[in-house]
Amino acid sequence: MSDLYCGAEVTEAPVEYEKPGAAGTADVPELADVPGESGMPQNVSQSTGWKATSEEMRREERQRKRLAIVEADFGFIGMLCLAFGLMGTFFLYKNPSGITFPLFVVMVYGFSWMILRRRGIHMKRGSWFLVGVSLLIGISTCMTADTTIHSLNKLALFLLLCVFVLHQRYRDGQWNIGKYMTAIVLFLCRALGFLGCPFRHGTRFLKSIHNRKYKNVVWVLAGICAAVPVVIILSILLATADRVFESVLSKGISEFLNPFTVIPIVFQIFFGIISMYCLICSAWAGEITEEVKDKRNAEPLIAVAFMAFIGAIYLLFCGIQVVYLFMGRGQLPDGLTYAEYARQGFFQLLFVAVLNLVMVLMCLKYFRRSAVLNGVLLVISLCTYVMVASAFYRMVLYVQQYHLTYLRLLVLWFLPMLAVLMAGVVALIFRNRFPLFWHCLAVISVFYLALAWMKPDYQIARYNLAAAGEGAVITDVYQSDYYSRDGVDYLTRLSADAAPAVAELMGESDGKQRLLEKYVFDYEKNCGWGVEIRRYNVSFAKALEILDQSRR
Repeated sequence: MSDLYCGAEVTEAPVEYEKPGAAGTADVPELADVPGESGMPQNVSQSTGWKATSEEMRREERQRKRLAIVEADFGFIGMLCLAFGLMGTFFLYKNPSGITFPLFVVMVYGFSWMILRRRGIHMKRGSWFLVGVSLLIGISTCMTADTTIHSLNKLALFLLLCVFVLHQRYRDGQWNIGKYMTAIVLFLCRALGFLGCPFRHGTRFLKSIHNRKYKNVVWVLAGICAAVPVVIILSILLATADRVFESVLSKGISEFLNPFTVIPIVFQIFFGIISMYCLICSAWAGEITEEVKDKRNAEPLIAVAFMAFIGAIYLLFCGIQVVYLFMGRGQLPDGLTYAEYARQGFFQLLFVAVLNLVMVLMCLKYFRRSAVLNGVLLVISLCTYVMVASAFYRMVLYVQQYHLTYLRLLVLWFLPMLAVLMAGVVALIFRNRFPLFWHCLAVISVFYLALAWMKPDYQIARYNLAAAGEGAVITDVYQSDYYSRDGVDYLTRLSADAAPAVAELMGESDGKQRLLEKYVFDYEKNCGWGVEIRRYNVSFAKALEILDQSRR
């Protein structure tokens, strides 16, 4: 078996493509730490430099052997990557939010399961949670017309897939947030380093196609080529027999013959094939150090002095919040009403709360354990809860006065999530081995699913219209006041998710119909023109139905 590193040939011996499950496909054992291995002279003393060099050479040797295992199974992996490119393009090409999006998610994890089973790897504990969350996020994509949610969904799904792969590949039980973020970056960067592998492995595979079972591939290709003229003749006959079939066929052929359509499709297929193969190589051949070094060696008195001084300021601030804001007592400065006092400063408080979270985590990571330090960090955490409550209360009062916007809704969503995340940090203060990363992952996943499924635009439209009361009218859909006093004109910035609320709560007017038309137009402009089964979106279909009813 040849040893390859991204296509760099180490030996001239040809690769024997072995059946998966044979000895050649098992994980490669670690090389023995024997003097003279990996080209090291036996008479050289084992200095620190030589040890480092030896370990690096052994790591490269393991990587080459694992890449050779991937190459030896190119018949299976290559066909899987080809299917991924073709199916992924069919699901997603000019279709960012259609009903095929959750099917794409199912396909990704289905192919991942097939690869794991091929390698004899069983799904680890917690994997099904990742799969379930990903599937729910995928389904939410075709349930909403909100382009912001669409973009966040894609980012969330990509990160969850990276976590899924790393979770299967490594012993990550004690990994912290920083370690996981670093591992994800290394995983992706090493995938870029394997860009040459699919081409070199594919070339070698084609050269060995005459061996044994791979002759069947030639016969399959011959059968496909023979079927092409028959399919053309049958298509012509069926087109003459059914005009609907003829229309669909002619439209498909015209699109296929259009270079502005063919080139992007071919590029997307190619990108899907190459990216998946490189990610497989990175997952199987790449190595990431599993252990997490204990960096808690700094003097805790430094952190105690620093955080205690900050905590004193926080205690004074929190006392003022309780007396003046929550209890409504105390003498305010001249010219400042309680309403004005309550509605200001929430963004500053949000920033300070997040900063507190970061400072507590830094202290827990770099300073030695100390009962006094733990007590100070607990005080800081409790003060953070008061700040979160203060920011939330201020935002609620602000929304009551100036109505709801997307940003304000995100703040109201983020603050409770921050409070639950802080609970995990508090647990980490007293329990050093608390799985903070998985706590954060579970909390963020649950809160994000709630955000994606609640349809923020619908909630905004419903709240603002209910607050405005009957007779809410938009004078000009395209030239409206973004921050109108009654919050009605803000509806023009929303997606088709808001259509049911507009139809239910907005009075009959020309502005209402024009607003619905704008929702439909904006969705088609952002997500593709035309209606087909592949692009079916529940929220957009509902908006179309409401618009048709309003025109009658």
